[in-house]
Amino acid sequence: MISKLSWLKRLKDSFTNQPTDSESFSRFLIKNDLNKKYLLIATAGIFIQFIVFKLCYPFASYFTDSYTYIDTAANNYVISVRPIGYSRFLSLVHRVNTSDTALVFVQYLTIQLGVLYFFFTLRFFFPLGNSISHMLFAFLIYNPITIYLSNQVSSDPLFASVSIIWFTLLIWLIFRPGWIHLLLMAALLYLLFQIRFTALYLPAVAIPAVLFSRRNWLFKVSGIILVVAPMYLGMQHIKRLTQQDTGTAVFSAFGSWMAANNALQVYPHISMQDKDLPTADCKALNKIVKQYFDTLPASAKPGPDEFLWSANSPLKTYMYQVQEQKKIDGYFRSWHAVAPVFTQYSNSLMLHHPLAYMRYFILPNSRTFFLPSLECFLSYNEKKNTVDSVAMKWFQYKSDRVTCVNKTVQATLLAPIPWLWLLSNIVFCSGLLLVVIRAKRYKLSPQLLRTLILAGTFWGVHLCFSIYASTIVFRYQYFPMIVCVTFSLILINILTTHYRHKPASTM
Repeated sequence: MISKLSWLKRLKDSFTNQPTDSESFSRFLIKNDLNKKYLLIATAGIFIQFIVFKLCYPFASYFTDSYTYIDTAANNYVISVRPIGYSRFLSLVHRVNTSDTALVFVQYLTIQLGVLYFFFTLRFFFPLGNSISHMLFAFLIYNPITIYLSNQVSSDPLFASVSIIWFTLLIWLIFRPGWIHLLLMAALLYLLFQIRFTALYLPAVAIPAVLFSRRNWLFKVSGIILVVAPMYLGMQHIKRLTQQDTGTAVFSAFGSWMAANNALQVYPHISMQDKDLPTADCKALNKIVKQYFDTLPASAKPGPDEFLWSANSPLKTYMYQVQEQKKIDGYFRSWHAVAPVFTQYSNSLMLHHPLAYMRYFILPNSRTFFLPSLECFLSYNEKKNTVDSVAMKWFQYKSDRVTCVNKTVQATLLAPIPWLWLLSNIVFCSGLLLVVIRAKRYKLSPQLLRTLILAGTFWGVHLCFSIYASTIVFRYQYFPMIVCVTFSLILINILTTHYRHKPASTM
């Protein structure tokens, strides 16, 4: 009986006890004079930026994905080509206010609140020098890409804001791990999964943070379960819904189409034989692919996602052929029906031609990773003067015409951003390597060293996932850029001041 009571007491303590420090985060925000100045400047800057920007860009900006999200929200679909989390967010905002300005403001404000939480968390745990702190503050609050990203009807701003808060909670798990931080982190991770399926690689970042926490086995095992189980169950649920709606049990048809698109980038440089293919369906697809490339002009250079969207793509030709043969009703069901074949086909190509895949896809994609295209940031509303009727109806526009101060000036304003991303990658990787090797010299606390390793883990996992499985454009690099630039500045602070656990400085 006594042993049982002792075990129950230890179990209770595991939930209630956690490492404590002398100062609370709220007191740090309110009592620190420099933090109060930061808050005042940030509040003024956030609202002034938004007002000035909306005077120049009265309407939200759209591209192809925008209408997919709006259509899903308007019809309350349970599945779509894209994850439905952002469409549910659109519906939520729409219930409160139907204006596109309201949507843009919510997106912009959530990102800014996220970066403020991130910024003050870093100041709370890392005694940054004034100059580094000022630079970091200016970059986070006055980054021009933030307002342009927020003005898009896209999952990108919501994904970015939630990601920033999620990563900040990982830092809290390392320094002051508590159950509330763990539960919030796991909940936000599942939300990220609902917004964009690229969140599937984030458990590889979350689990090290949980293991780095100064808590007992119960906390760490619970954390791993909370990270993995909801996402696995979510994948199975989406797979069941997709089968019910389309007749094909697949988690992400878009992922299968993307894999096939990537494989076709390599096809002109290899010889794919029918004997290398596992099924008759794959052989039928290969026949269409071969015919396509045999008739393709030598000067033609397909774009990175050419085979996804082009009407003449061999993937589309195969889909329409299957649709006719099997008498499948509708584009959406056909789009899903061919997904398993595309997965098999792309896997076979990689298995039989790994070196060619590395040379003709992985290496070019690696170069693109470090200098990604601005893509939809190059112009407002894809240089169009109108929007589709689904957007006009959803936001209750009086007409389908949209205006702005200039459709292409943003390309000039944002041109340096990809170069900043490249520079931050160089500084971050070299600085992290140097600091980790010489950690004893700088007398880094275990928590700071673990946080730096966590940032490095995120960078490495994101790099591998992006190069292998994702289209690389700059809007996908916004959140990674926030992390990379931030920790580049922290590493510079360590290298230039010989970090010695100094107290936080004030102005």
